[in-house]
Amino acid sequence: MAGQPTETPTSHTSVIVLGGGVAGISAALHLSEAGFKVTLVESRRFLGGRAFSFTDGKTGDAVDNGQHVITGGCTQFLDLLKRLGARDRWFLQPRLAVRVRSRQGTTGALRTGMAPAPFHLLGSLLRYPYLPAADKVRVLTALVRAKLTDRWQPALERITFRDWLVKRGHTERAIAKFWNVFVEPVLNDSVSDVSAAMGLMFVQEAMLKGYSDPNIGYPMGGLLPCLGEPAREKLSALGCNVMLGAPVKRIVVEAGSDSREGSAAPTGDGSTGVALAGPGQQSGEARVAGVELGSGEMVIGDRYVSALPRDVLGMVLPGEMADMPVLSRAGKIQQAPIVNVHLWYDRPVMEEDFCAFVDSPLQWVFNKGASSGASLGGSGTEGAQPAGEGTVGQRICVSLSAAWEHIDLPREELAQAIHAEVLAAFSHNEEWQKRGSPNLLHWSVVKHRQATIRCLPGVEDLRPPSATPIPNLFLAGDWTKTGWPSTLEGAARSGFNAAQAVAASLGKTPDPVRRTEGW
Repeated sequence: MAGQPTETPTSHTSVIVLGGGVAGISAALHLSEAGFKVTLVESRRFLGGRAFSFTDGKTGDAVDNGQHVITGGCTQFLDLLKRLGARDRWFLQPRLAVRVRSRQGTTGALRTGMAPAPFHLLGSLLRYPYLPAADKVRVLTALVRAKLTDRWQPALERITFRDWLVKRGHTERAIAKFWNVFVEPVLNDSVSDVSAAMGLMFVQEAMLKGYSDPNIGYPMGGLLPCLGEPAREKLSALGCNVMLGAPVKRIVVEAGSDSREGSAAPTGDGSTGVALAGPGQQSGEARVAGVELGSGEMVIGDRYVSALPRDVLGMVLPGEMADMPVLSRAGKIQQAPIVNVHLWYDRPVMEEDFCAFVDSPLQWVFNKGASSGASLGGSGTEGAQPAGEGTVGQRICVSLSAAWEHIDLPREELAQAIHAEVLAAFSHNEEWQKRGSPNLLHWSVVKHRQATIRCLPGVEDLRPPSATPIPNLFLAGDWTKTGWPSTLEGAARSGFNAAQAVAASLGKTPDPVRRTEGW
């Protein structure tokens, strides 16, 4: 950073964290634990950001705004849950087991065995019913090569993961029925579009790093009680001032008193401090002087961490600051949509906790558990028969990643189309054949047009680091340079990175044990 650090990170050093999503929670937690005086500012009345739940008006069920999934390789997020005292509210498989269905009734699975990676997937891969033997050999060979490949090679950021696979002899069938089944829900984009570097990151971190890393997990209740509420309680207990319902109106940036008119001071990361000067005023290094909230209140600290979305940050910074290269480059990052379709039925649809699909638009389907449908009647589908009194049905969530073809459809049209696919895909159930197909009682569609960043080739050049040209302003968010896609893990890492950067600006050495790629 500019100049020599003269402060020591104590309770007298105050840090304002803007945004109470996973990135902001992570930054505030690490800073609070390190002894900083932290204020966390969030516009809504709860913490969690995009990871939140709401109460469905008809059923009273807690419905997540999106189906959030983690793996055993999400080390920073799992650590965050442990520190928040919420680890026991999230399920994590003891070993990977994913049932893969087809619309035609075929069922396969991907499971880990006891052999070391990548051979821990060998048994289930050999039995995988959707690929012929030659494709299975190609997949296994690619797994071995992926494990041995340095994914940080610049050339891998310039080609797609599909390019990488095709060069190794992969057929379109292998790409569609194996790789895309697992890559698309994690990266929220097709194998044909994501960079080879990020595709290899998924393979190395989520599939091959260790025996437990592929294991899949998810919250065992609504996201609010499983994340947002524990975060608020823990941060408050640490002395963090959690300000809810406090939207940021503007970030006040002032020029310093440096007499070097028009100068640009080095920040220590290869960039330069931005100089601002008003009429008759000498130029100096710009610094954040405070944050004005929607209420008109000013919050002032020594350091500031923005965990706001990129577009929101651009709106609350002064124009010349919002146009600084580090942020204008980030503005070129494209985003991808996700749609979640929640369906309530009068009887069980599926037995497994979740399953993936090939040859079907369903992608991934999650069993959200029993739900009493007696009070719903036939409200979801015309002609549906009301459930009998006391009947317990089931709610499922169909998660649609890279959902460009779905995002603009009317919600009811989409719900009915997905319902029809559910009936077709699960129609081979013997219980259904005895009792008839389940009736759809109710539906809810949740759309996120800009859910995640797209990990297209070259995107890593656009993602900013935690430190900015404004020496007391730092960035967090899954759109920053974390080495991970827009996931809960990426957000948690970004908050940790920002906390480390704040500490480094005061002369404190980053923790080498818990260091991340983005640092």
